[in-house]
Amino acid sequence: MIGQVYKVQTDTFVVKSEDKIVLCNSRGLIKKCGDGVLVGDIVTVENGVITKVHQRKNRFIRPSVCNVDLIVVLISPEPKPDFYLVDKVLVNAIKENVDVLFVVNKTDFDDSLYQQVVDEYKHLEIDIVKISAKTKAGVEELKQRLKGKLSVFVGQSAVGKTSLVNSMFDLDLKTGELSGIGRGKHTTTRSEIFENQDIKVVDSPGFAVIDAEVTAEEFPLYYEEYFEVSNDCRFRGCRHIDEPNCKVKELVEKGFFSKSRYDRYVEIYLELQKRRKIYERN
Repeated sequence: MIGQVYKVQTDTFVVKSEDKIVLCNSRGLIKKCGDGVLVGDIVTVENGVITKVHQRKNRFIRPSVCNVDLIVVLISPEPKPDFYLVDKVLVNAIKENVDVLFVVNKTDFDDSLYQQVVDEYKHLEIDIVKISAKTKAGVEELKQRLKGKLSVFVGQSAVGKTSLVNSMFDLDLKTGELSGIGRGKHTTTRSEIFENQDIKVVDSPGFAVIDAEVTAEEFPLYYEEYFEVSNDCRFRGCRHIDEPNCKVKELVEKGFFSKSRYDRYVEIYLELQKRRKIYERN
């Protein structure tokens, strides 16, 4: 049979094919080649053994998940939003050609964050939805947007990923809480697909930056709002860092582009450049 991997438990894999769920092992050859079998993989199963992993349309390093249709980025007033990590999610999503949806959670607690998210990313064609996993406000609208897709929830610990899964699927999974220093405590320990009424969601551990492999050289291409005006920069292939007559920096100074998002752009670029130099030395 051909099915999809819903959960990975060491050497055991939960595979679903239509309405049938089976526990499988994988051949030693598959386990030793590449990155093995991942949540989201389409596989062929023979006599309880995975004999083939079909070609993937995308693949993420962290969490280990593939064949994703939509990345749902959860942001909430508490813990304090880390837009640096949100920006990295966007870069990796564009790299793997996956759509992104922003979900601002805990709006019953504080509704002002929604406008901040709009201001930060107004130049990108990304939908932003307001919900409260606690009161279920906006949850039905969100479910409609997820139908027919394999979505992965990402966000800081205690942002409400597991609470939202509980709300959507009437489950009672253990949820995290904020620590005394305002950081979330990890509760989800591994990625797993939950499904109901044509909605499939991957709940992932920790922030789950949804990492893909991105180099410093290609990094500027994944800031779509900057790329669209880069032809007006003085130098071809402008990195928008320290080059003169840079159109991106000009628009940042004029307030057209978010200054804070640009500052994070520079920080991530320098981080990737530093990583490359370390790799070249080794």
